[in-house]
Amino acid sequence: MPLTAQERTALKSLPKRVQRSIDGALEGVVHDLRKLHHWVDNSTDVEANMALLPIFYTHLDPTVIPDQPLPTDEIQKVIVLAKLSLMSIVQICASLRGVLNESLADKMITDALVRRWNTLFPWLQFMYRHFLPFPPRKDPQKGLDMCDVDAVFITTRTLSQMAVSVAGQHLIQTNISVHQFIAKLWLYIGKLKDEDLLRHDASFRHGGKEGVEDEMTGHVRRIMVGIITTCMGALPAPFALPTLHNLLDAMGGYEPFVGSALRYIRWFGRKIGDTKNHRTANYGFVTAMLGFVDALSISIRFLSLVSIMDATCQEELILHGAPSNVVTALLQSWPVLAGTRVSSSTETSAAERCTMILEDAFDYIDVILRQSEACIPALCQVLHAGFIQLVLQAGFRCPQMASSFLKLIPRFLMYHKVLHHFQKAMDQSADSMTRLGPHAKKDDEVQQSWILVQQAARQIFNICRKTSPLPFYEQKCANSECPYDNNERPRYRCCGCFVARYCSRSCQRTDWKSRHRTACPVLHSAGGFDGSKYIRGSLPLIMLVETFNYSLYADRIQEAMEQARKDYPEDIDYLVLETDLSVYPVTFSARPVQQYADRFDPRFDPVMLKELKGLPGKHILMALKLKAGREACVVFSPRVGLTLAFQWPAAREEEAVLSSVQEALVSRLAVGPGNVIKTGDGFKVVEYKQAPLTHPTPSLTHPANSLTHPTNSHIPVYRLREDSNIRIVPPPTFAR
Repeated sequence: MPLTAQERTALKSLPKRVQRSIDGALEGVVHDLRKLHHWVDNSTDVEANMALLPIFYTHLDPTVIPDQPLPTDEIQKVIVLAKLSLMSIVQICASLRGVLNESLADKMITDALVRRWNTLFPWLQFMYRHFLPFPPRKDPQKGLDMCDVDAVFITTRTLSQMAVSVAGQHLIQTNISVHQFIAKLWLYIGKLKDEDLLRHDASFRHGGKEGVEDEMTGHVRRIMVGIITTCMGALPAPFALPTLHNLLDAMGGYEPFVGSALRYIRWFGRKIGDTKNHRTANYGFVTAMLGFVDALSISIRFLSLVSIMDATCQEELILHGAPSNVVTALLQSWPVLAGTRVSSSTETSAAERCTMILEDAFDYIDVILRQSEACIPALCQVLHAGFIQLVLQAGFRCPQMASSFLKLIPRFLMYHKVLHHFQKAMDQSADSMTRLGPHAKKDDEVQQSWILVQQAARQIFNICRKTSPLPFYEQKCANSECPYDNNERPRYRCCGCFVARYCSRSCQRTDWKSRHRTACPVLHSAGGFDGSKYIRGSLPLIMLVETFNYSLYADRIQEAMEQARKDYPEDIDYLVLETDLSVYPVTFSARPVQQYADRFDPRFDPVMLKELKGLPGKHILMALKLKAGREACVVFSPRVGLTLAFQWPAAREEEAVLSSVQEALVSRLAVGPGNVIKTGDGFKVVEYKQAPLTHPTPSLTHPANSLTHPTNSHIPVYRLREDSNIRIVPPPTFAR
């Protein structure tokens, strides 16, 4: 493309030593074009650099792109001229930032890149297609002055400069071809090793200064994290979803996408943690470390974004260990960030990034715990990775978010797996200061929330010490007359309730005739219609927690029933007491049974269970609201189903709950001679008598009432085995 008269006039104003190379560069002399590239690389004269742009565009004609990079002189010359031209254009755009004001720099980058995109993009695609194979080549292609590192440098930096301008962001967010290109490049760079980017003496090799190599290897990954976030970051969720699906299609589905995202997070966390091994804290590696922290924060923010937009992607991330990877990266980063002491400015920057990365992590964990169907395994991963320790020691930087996370935990403590991991977290919290270093601080709000959570957990641990709330029905045949050894795991399971197991079809038929015909729909309603394996595997523990709350909060239940009688005077004899365990603290409400018609198994009539009612009063059924997925689910009280199917609980479990209630009353109320435990209809409940006004109720935070130090430090750890070789069989089909 020939130069215009205005462009030639601008070139004549350049220094003489530059003008001597212009004619040769226009004619395609590689040596002269390389001189102009070096001049641009070292020049700070924005006007002179912009005047050279037309020369570089002349060597980027898409019509001369070769089909194959053959090692001939003509093809090699075309490729080298395009390589130098692209690198020069990108360098000119990069030099505008910080020199010109934001609006003028945006306009000039738009003119240089966005409006020339139809010229530049075919060359980027050519370089990716022919110079970025996987695994990378150890040596450049014979006869070609271009390697994979050069191709990575050109493609990533071009997209990075594009994302600076408003028009460039719009192009990245709306162009499907660009989405596909970014997805493939992001996937490719995520698989690279550090030595792949430092193998050649190219633009990533700089003089051997400490910290510079780490900065160069991380620079490309930081660029790609920023670019792929730009694809969706500024768009509302409904408009960003097609963009996400374009990325997923280009990568080959959810699994490659999720794997690559987690590789980036693990890499940044590992590199930040490795910087503490440097003997001297110089500016080079501190700059690299802060850049890694920015990229890690953006990566976590990206996980939150895709988790909100796509439920399947959210669950795949949890399945592949995203919560655990995020917490591990934070634990690697926190001691390094907190211990950065090079200068007052770097210390301030490190503190700001500490707060930023913690807030992003809390946002992601809050999303998966509140909006995910896999919230229970997500919480187990977070607890197992040691997030409690980080919350207690680093929560002072964002105390409200830290307290909010802690208050979510009691909603899940009625599940065995969560209780098991939380017990370990409590045991490890004592030495967390040693692990995280001397830069931790305690926040009063966070510590207060932690005390309340511990109290809620220790009440459940206290019950577990006195009885066994394990799912006994998974280890024995449900047929009470089974003639075989019940110690072996039964191989058959009823597909009506998914709870009762049998060693043979004969045992299933016998049990169906004797009692399971009635118990099956009740157990199905207790396990939830969605068939949550976490609810089914924790029915005894849920029942004990339910009983504990009924006995401990009898006064609140009475208030809820009195309010229901006022609200529903015509349905006094058909009320359902609902205990909401999906919130903390627990709440109670009562509504007519007609409102639960679609919540329970339609195979049974609630009226026939009137003789199995729980608390004394006019209500006939009890329900629980549990947090086991994206939405809280309402289930029928497990007590009735376990009683019908297995004659459980026994007297031992009842006494364990009542004993735990008596101990819990020490913290809740001033228990005196007037507060006694009395026997009700089916339950034993606490009858409260108001203490005199001269005896105030002790505070939960008072040292005498805190349960920080348990009376018995040995708490059994419960582990559940996954189902194996389980055959699902339907109930017998003979007449009922």
